[in-house]
Parts: sequence; structure tokens; C-alpha cells
Amino acid sequence: METKGKTNSDTVQEKTYPDKSVFYSFDKAQAVYKEMSGRKILLTDAILLLLYAQPDNPIFGAVSMMKQIFLATHEIFDSDGVQDGRFVPHYYGWYSFLVANDLQNLEFLGFIIRKGKRNTKLEQFQISEKGKQYIKDLFKSLPQDLQTTLKEKRKGWDQLGYRGMLRYMYTKYPESIEKSKLKETYKPIKWGRSKG
Repeated sequence: METKGKTNSDTVQEKTYPDKSVFYSFDKAQAVYKEMSGRKILLTDAILLLLYAQPDNPIFGAVSMMKQIFLATHEIFDSDGVQDGRFVPHYYGWYSFLVANDLQNLEFLGFIIRKGKRNTKLEQFQISEKGKQYIKDLFKSLPQDLQTTLKEKRKGWDQLGYRGMLRYMYTKYPESIEKSKLKETYKPIKWGRSKG
């Protein structure tokens, strides 16, 4: 663990942990916050915005939920404008332990509703009334074209379903397949002429 910048009172200003998380003292956090340009969207807010885009339609399956959050943070919201989810290649492509934790916290707080058998295609993620009330102002504050894009993309991703979502992810982000349990099923097709 690395520590930096002690003040006169020997208070640690910054700690870096093995997972590269950095924790700041209150004073240091205020200074860092003032340096930040623009408003960042938290992962929890990105999850709620994604669910709010189609409030009456749940997302089916934890794999699809994770993929949609990845796509929302990387393709819809500028990745510089949203909290880093620290996605890593995992058993079914991109996975974020932070997002998994945020989903549990949002469920515990009553902002989302999870139904069905956990970690299956039948599991459902839907925004609750409490979640809608919390996120509606942030959604309305987004530029109109961004709201429309989020609604359309969410609808399209839902229509892809589990297999379509995985095929899309492995095609567009081939580095996400390296640790996948489904490598053989979703092998990229190499087009071209054979040598004869």
C-alpha cells in the first residue's frame, strides 16, 4: 500500500490499495473534486438511467444486464463522463465487480426490483417506483438526443436477447472473449479466400 502527501498533522492525504483504488482524506477529496471538469455520472445512476429508458420492460438475465451497462457506459455516455466500471474479461465477456455490487446495493435500497432465479436467463431487473422518482430529474437533464439514443439502444439490446447480445459483444469487443467459457461457441468468423 502506497501513501502520499502527509500534512503537518501527519494525516494521510491519499492511500492506494492493491486493486488500484485510491482513497483520499476529506481535504484531498475536495481538491480533486474541484479539479474535475464536467459532471461525471455515477455507475449507480448509469444503471438506473438504463432501466428508466424502458421503465416497463425488465432486462432479462444478469449477463444481458452486465453487457447493457457496459455498452451504455462505453457507447452512449462518453466513457470520460461516467464513473469507470473497471470491466474485465470474464466467463461471459466484460464483467464489473463494481457493477455487480452496485446492483445488490440498488436492490437493497429499493431502487431496482430483481425477480426470478438468480444468475439465469430468467432473472429480471426492473426499476422500482422509488428508483423512477430518484432518477427522473437526471434523465430529463440529459440532452434530448441522448435521451432518445438511450431509449432506442435499450429497446434494441432487449430485442437481441441473450445470444444476440453475446454475439454482438464478442464481435465488437473481441478482447472480451479471452476468458470466456463460450469461446468455441462464439468464435469469430474469418472471411476471405482459402489458399488452394
